[in-house]
Amino acid sequence: MSIVFDRAVEYYDQTRAMPPERHRAMIDALVRETGMNENSRVLEVGIGTGRIGMSVAEQVQRLFGIDLSLEMMGVLRRKLADTELNISIAQADAGKLPFGDEAFDVVYAVHVYHLVAGWQQAMRAARRVVKRGGYFVTSFHKREEDSPNARIREQLRAFANGRGIETKRPGTQSEEEILDEIKSWGDEPRIVVCSAWTESEIPEKILEEMDRQIFSETWVIPRAVMDEAIPRLRAWAVETYGDLSKPINVASETRWLVTKKL
Repeated sequence: MSIVFDRAVEYYDQTRAMPPERHRAMIDALVRETGMNENSRVLEVGIGTGRIGMSVAEQVQRLFGIDLSLEMMGVLRRKLADTELNISIAQADAGKLPFGDEAFDVVYAVHVYHLVAGWQQAMRAARRVVKRGGYFVTSFHKREEDSPNARIREQLRAFANGRGIETKRPGTQSEEEILDEIKSWGDEPRIVVCSAWTESEIPEKILEEMDRQIFSETWVIPRAVMDEAIPRLRAWAVETYGDLSKPINVASETRWLVTKKL
């Protein structure tokens, strides 16, 4: 089953927002790499609250967007009330897009396919609605594999799995899987780095966010199990990092996987 973000609607924008310069770099790269212009027909798969879509809508006369979550799109509707942006949205499954073949010049998705059960089918559905010579684009956030964020999450997964709880997200598990799927179509994806930076991760903050169950992989973990897990994770983190309030520098990249439909 795909993950739906209804429960995150109140805090989604605050916890997923990028700094303005990285947000702008992502939009600029999307426009540049696809040749998008005001007359382009563009679809966002998983438009949600319009965190990315509202900026894309500034580039085109009309943007289309689909999402499973009516709650998330309700936030977008309220945002649009104070703008002149033209965004047409509908509730739909990413694997069953309600559009005809070759309907769009550009179809893009931002941090979506790791959440979608049957993600291969969903990506093929996106390609189906792209015109020949048009572009399918999806994003990936690449972080150092040994970052505190990654390692603490790995510890939580191991603890939950030991309690018989599977926390693995239902969709793709890696950028490499996405690339392999696209190559199987006969298309040739390329990686475009939108921005690269070094950010500070604070183990204490990561533990707090996990305890609050902000992120989707924690939603399947019962509260009682989280209450048992957090002290153990904290003890592991102290043994591993020492002072949990000390920032640790981590290299990260925001990337587009850009594919021209042949």
